[in-house]
Amino acid sequence: MHTFTAKLKKLLRDTLLLYWELLKIMVPVMILVKLAVEFGIIEMVGNAIRPVMQWVGLPGEIGFVWVTAMVVNIYAGAAALLTLLPEHPLTIAQATVLGSMILIAHSLPIELRVAQKAGAGICFTCGLRLIGALVYGMLLTTLYSGLPEFQQTAQVVFLTVSPPAQEWLPWAIGSIRTLISIFWIILVLLFVLNLFDLLKITGFISRLLSPFLRLMGIGEQATAMTMAGTLLGLSYGGALIIKEARSGNLPDKEIFLSLCFMSLCHSLIEDTLFVMAFGGHYFGLLIGRFLFALIVMMGLAHAVHRLPALTFRRYLFHAD
Repeated sequence: MHTFTAKLKKLLRDTLLLYWELLKIMVPVMILVKLAVEFGIIEMVGNAIRPVMQWVGLPGEIGFVWVTAMVVNIYAGAAALLTLLPEHPLTIAQATVLGSMILIAHSLPIELRVAQKAGAGICFTCGLRLIGALVYGMLLTTLYSGLPEFQQTAQVVFLTVSPPAQEWLPWAIGSIRTLISIFWIILVLLFVLNLFDLLKITGFISRLLSPFLRLMGIGEQATAMTMAGTLLGLSYGGALIIKEARSGNLPDKEIFLSLCFMSLCHSLIEDTLFVMAFGGHYFGLLIGRFLFALIVMMGLAHAVHRLPALTFRRYLFHAD
């Protein structure tokens, strides 16, 4: 009983700490997005990015959400989405497309720098993530266009999304309700992650995915670090890769391929569960995204392993 109480207290403490960190990101972003709506900036950005968003079946205004996630992080993108959802509701298909694109391309200033410090060329990894997100978004849009059940309005889980409010006071009250409901997402998310660790599911997933890494040209030495990034996040896995890259224990091409895979498919559990709360479908957000990354990486590995060392180092990899 004492152990259970201690674990419950730790869960609540971790939830409150993470929730506070998210509030420090989300509250300013929500206010800035509201101001951007008031001054017509959202509409301007929407018009500018509309042609690109049309490729993936999304309204131009929702492109602002993806831009926010790319420049800041997933949680800032979520804050922008929560502010825009009342006036721009999404279908299940659209929520899946947007969520998948955010999962592939987000936090670019930080995560591209992590990959660069480990040796990967920043221009290549940036292009890989942006083009990968758009191509995958177009594939999902094509797939879901023929499935009527995915054209229904996405149901946001655990969240209170208020109707459109023009006045600041109703908007503030609605936003506070939404932010309070975010707490329950974080609590459930951390509970699931702890349960996965307790039942050794995380380790099982890691072992299950390991054979696929060999198809991508990633050897056994880099497997543990790649799986750390795949399951927990690029910053964490990238930090391990940086350490190993500087130790000289891994071939440069394996380091590069590992970083490319983590760029396309990382934080497979935590970020995916968070994004699923906004009404996206698990197949596109998780399974399809992993299969897409696998196919891209198989082709990339085939090309990289045949590149002359001089060309590889000149254009793709710059070891410290």
